[in-house]
Amino acid sequence: MSSPRLDETGRTYRGAGPRQRQEDRRARLVDAAVEVFGTSGYRSATVEKICATAGLTKRYFYESFDDSEALLLAAYASVTDRLRDNVLRGAGGGGADLDARVRGALTAFFRSVADDPRIPRIAFQEVLGVGPEVDIAYRRVTRSFVDAVLVVIGPAVDRTAFPEFHLRTLATGLVGAVLMIAQQWVLSENPQPIETVIASAHTILSAVLGELGPT
Repeated sequence: MSSPRLDETGRTYRGAGPRQRQEDRRARLVDAAVEVFGTSGYRSATVEKICATAGLTKRYFYESFDDSEALLLAAYASVTDRLRDNVLRGAGGGGADLDARVRGALTAFFRSVADDPRIPRIAFQEVLGVGPEVDIAYRRVTRSFVDAVLVVIGPAVDRTAFPEFHLRTLATGLVGAVLMIAQQWVLSENPQPIETVIASAHTILSAVLGELGPT
């Protein structure tokens, strides 16, 4: 038998309390933002369009977000978290072999970009030039991918032989190279096959990592 309808005093409604329902509505808005920002763009989107896509009213938008920029930040976090998680899972399949880990990470990264065009549009295009808060988030996400690179190469690199700042600088350069390759690839009118793009990125990473002596 269904639970009775109750008010917003903290009691449950159909098995979910007020906080859970709010979290569910927020998740629906973020999913809607990924769809709208990732297909038609952030600058052409409206709160009304986001709410219509989510199947919610504007009242519920402002329950979770102050404005569209706050929602863009949430959508950006959603797609980049997914992308980073895929990279780490791809690397994990390579075990302790560095080359296999790097190939796995690159394959997972570019497959994710190719399989869901909304991800690169939001991550590589829509967040650029929006404002200071989004710029801060962009730098924070970039640092998180640098951390992911260090996780990928960690099992094969003698971290005691190289200063942390040296490894982080190299990882930052690798992240920048891969992101630029991906950005130009998705924007190209005649994109190269994904296997070619992965191979090119792998060449760059292998050349740099070879200097660390792990391969």
